[in-house]
Amino acid sequence: MKHTTSNSAKMLRTVLAGLITLCTALTYAQAPEQDQGQALINDFDDRVLVIVNEDVITQSEFEIRKRALLAEMDQPESELPPEFAENVLEGMISDRLQMQEAERRDLEPSEDEIDFGVQRFVEQQNLSMEQFIKSLVADGQTLTDFRATLKDTIALSRLRDYYARARVIVPDYEIDGFLAVNGSRMNDVQYQVAHLLIKDPVVNAVKAERVRQEIVETGDFAAAVAQYSEGNDAQSGGVMGWRRPEQLPEVFVTALADTPVGGVTKVLESANGLHILKLMDLQGERTEIIQHKATHILISANTEVARAQAAKKLRALRERALGGELFSQLARIHSDDAVSASAGGSLGWVTPGDMVREFEDVMISLPLNEISQPFSSQFGEHIVMVEDRRQKNITEEMMRMRADNILRRQRADREFSQWVRQLRDQAYIEHVVAPTES
Repeated sequence: MKHTTSNSAKMLRTVLAGLITLCTALTYAQAPEQDQGQALINDFDDRVLVIVNEDVITQSEFEIRKRALLAEMDQPESELPPEFAENVLEGMISDRLQMQEAERRDLEPSEDEIDFGVQRFVEQQNLSMEQFIKSLVADGQTLTDFRATLKDTIALSRLRDYYARARVIVPDYEIDGFLAVNGSRMNDVQYQVAHLLIKDPVVNAVKAERVRQEIVETGDFAAAVAQYSEGNDAQSGGVMGWRRPEQLPEVFVTALADTPVGGVTKVLESANGLHILKLMDLQGERTEIIQHKATHILISANTEVARAQAAKKLRALRERALGGELFSQLARIHSDDAVSASAGGSLGWVTPGDMVREFEDVMISLPLNEISQPFSSQFGEHIVMVEDRRQKNITEEMMRMRADNILRRQRADREFSQWVRQLRDQAYIEHVVAPTES
């Protein structure tokens, strides 16, 4: 397939072809005589399959993606549908365009954020870094592969969030209409859900139905998650915790509405794959919440050494505040949270769910006007002081906010794929050669 052709696109293709030829010649020239044949074979195997704007997809990248998909399937490669390779390549083109868009909008995570994500994942698995790397090698991966996958996952998630937040607008009249129809059943229903994910619906539809039937027959959802799930929550038995409707995809909410507690949904399909949900528990309406008037100091840190230094500094600042210095003045001078620092560290009235879990847990348990010991979050090290608490009836505003989020997510789910197609229509894409059979 070939899209918009221009002088610059032709020039790009010529430059890429020249670089590929040059790399082939250098590889051949530098290889020992006995290895030159193998060098040429390797270079042929890693030839360019598709040009995607100023980027390329190579044979080796295609092979990595194909092997990952084959590892998830229960059928031999000889029984694959004839369009399998084409579908794999089309998915890679879509992902590459989204990654380019994420990079253009500066949505890619920093190396420090990736470091922190890796460290958190290792801690959640109760492994040392050495053990984790060995487990990756046993699965045919490297730490570099894992970091690249984590980077792409974060960037693509941020791109979807950007689309829902920046490109989707829900007018007030739509919210009014939604509440008129759904308001009576929206009074803060919450679901405690367990989740099983099977990727690649095209090749795994039969497998997903078989897994669901196994769950129905055995009643052991956790065992099925451990054996089959490819979701990030698989290590915790697939338990997602309590979720409000606006925190779940539309297809999940629709299915859960008709699922009894303890029941399992049918196989659901979304852009991320095939899903099976178990409704573990259900909570009804809640019209009042406890808000906390909180003030904090943040010292940004990602590495272990930096966190230790930040905690030491915060302990010293805490002692100064206990000794009589104004907490607000210390926050203005020392806090790395620029927004709250300008207000003396004040976060105002904090509603449950506004802060990350680590921060909220400390804030909720802290007596009034006491300063916490230093604690960690994904943003760094904190100390916090709660100045006041209050109960507030937020039924109406929360319902409007939730209606806005539901409608925004529904519209984003419908329109995001169309937006990706528009990215593709505007891109320069050239299929150079078809993938070779391995």
